[in-house]
Amino acid sequence: MLNRLFREIVTAGCLCLISLTLAQAEETAGHATPVTVAMVETRPISVIEEAVGRIEARFAPVVSAEETGVIVEIHAGISQYVKAGDLLARIDNQAYCLAEDAKQADVRRLKSLIANQEKTVERYQHLLDEKSIPQDRMDAADVQLSSLKSQLAAATAALADSTRRKGKTQCLAPVSGWIEQRFVTTGDFVNTGKPLFKITGGEKLRIVLPFPESTASDFRKGQAVSLTTPTSPDAVIESVITKIRPSVNVGSRAVEVLVDLDNPGGWRPGASVNGTVIVDTRPDAVMVPDKSIVRRPAGEVVYIVDQDMARERVVCTGVRYGTMVEIVQGLAGGETIAVLGAGYLTDQVRVRVRVQEKTP
Repeated sequence: MLNRLFREIVTAGCLCLISLTLAQAEETAGHATPVTVAMVETRPISVIEEAVGRIEARFAPVVSAEETGVIVEIHAGISQYVKAGDLLARIDNQAYCLAEDAKQADVRRLKSLIANQEKTVERYQHLLDEKSIPQDRMDAADVQLSSLKSQLAAATAALADSTRRKGKTQCLAPVSGWIEQRFVTTGDFVNTGKPLFKITGGEKLRIVLPFPESTASDFRKGQAVSLTTPTSPDAVIESVITKIRPSVNVGSRAVEVLVDLDNPGGWRPGASVNGTVIVDTRPDAVMVPDKSIVRRPAGEVVYIVDQDMARERVVCTGVRYGTMVEIVQGLAGGETIAVLGAGYLTDQVRVRVRVQEKTP
């Protein structure tokens, strides 16, 4: 009787122990943190820097008066497109025409005197051969002819200068572009050097891209640049860095990268431009989803999922590439890490994997 009672008590105790163990196991399984996981990948990436800059005209000359006089004609207005060599304005050239006529008359007079003197020299030479005139008379005729030729050379140069000055009364466009400013009107008296027009050249452009001075060492001549402008949003222009300004802009504390290019069509000086520069390429960058990185007292960490256990790993991050972040230290690639739910984890905590994510 006692043995039977003892066996019943032992059996009941074992059943209670088994029930307690199962309850603890179920409770432990219920506390596993659900997470999604992803595989750490290595892939080639391009490190880029982006900036919003401006379009400038490489040539924006101010056309000034090269001669003195009254403006009698204006042939170009503000915003008008002109080609190199087009007539912009004309200064009264009557005085220059009269001066040119006088110089031409002087040249003709000297040419006649030279022709007559050459005949005289030729005649004197015959007389000298016949011993009919002394040598000094022949020498004087030669000197006179040489003097006339020198006077003709000076008169010809003066005529050329007079013709040049008359031509300068026509103010021509030195480059093709748009008239940005006009400083005179018909009837104005202008002196030499007086500004008449400012032309913004539209064929040769310069792109100015400002970047933080901390990135100055990342740029070098010849790096690839992608450019877009709001005036032509669908056109992506590929070019290279032409030069880097040696000094940092005092006002903005930015280093300015310059790209010189021909106008691709429709780009206007003064417009804004978006520039993307590839400063580096990394063939085997370790990349993880940005949601897998958690900030802890130790720094930025990710949680490596090993079977049903999360293990904390301190990492050093690099560049962001869309929704992915580069890991420059802490991971080698190939590890399985927690993504969604990583913020609820601590080191050595149990996890329950819900789904394997695909990295973009």
